Amino acid sequence: MNREEKNTYAVAIFIALAIAGTAFLYKNLVMFAPARVEALPTAGKVGSDHAHASLLVMVNDRIISFCSPEYMLKSQYVHFEDNNCTVVHRHATGITIPTFLKTIGVGLNDDCLIIPNDKTYCSSGKEKVSAIVNSKEVPVSSLPYYVFHNNDHILINYGTEKGEMLRFKYNQVPPIPLSVNEPEADSPFGKVLEEKPLENVK
Repeated sequence: MNREEKNTYAVAIFIALAIAGTAFLYKNLVMFAPARVEALPTAGKVGSDHAHASLLVMVNDRIISFCSPEYMLKSQYVHFEDNNCTVVHRHATGITIPTFLKTIGVGLNDDCLIIPNDKTYCSSGKEKVSAIVNSKEVPVSSLPYYVFHNNDHILINYGTEKGEMLRFKYNQVPPIPLSVNEPEADSPFGKVLEEKPLENVK
């Protein structure tokens, strides 16, 4: 083997080692890198934002009703009002659906939906807790990080449905009345002077 062949051979070995090293680094430092830890949103002051979302909670074929007065106006930050038990009013930045649900006594996490005066529904077998936001199925685990927007339509569901059947249930989420989204609409918390701290929940 002459000198030129030796140099070519050395270059080939160097390139092969470089490719192998790059593959190793990608596999161990990129593919299996720990997921970025996101911070939970923090509630701003009352009046720092204003948005309305339509929310429906279903267990199997049953719509969970929050039309009782006990669920109305529970927080100055976010609430149902005027006996409208599907439109959620948000009056501050940083408010998520799990945070709102906590204010009315409903628990929601990756695996369980806890309904007051009812029972706890946890994922088991084919039944599971799922969520659709604006026609798109999303992981329930993502909801504590999502500050809902004006005119969002949200389904929280417990049951065996998935795919088309789950989207069919989502179609039952009612529209938000136009009068609710008028900028001049009065708010019972429009002039709140005293605020109680509100923390997001996961």
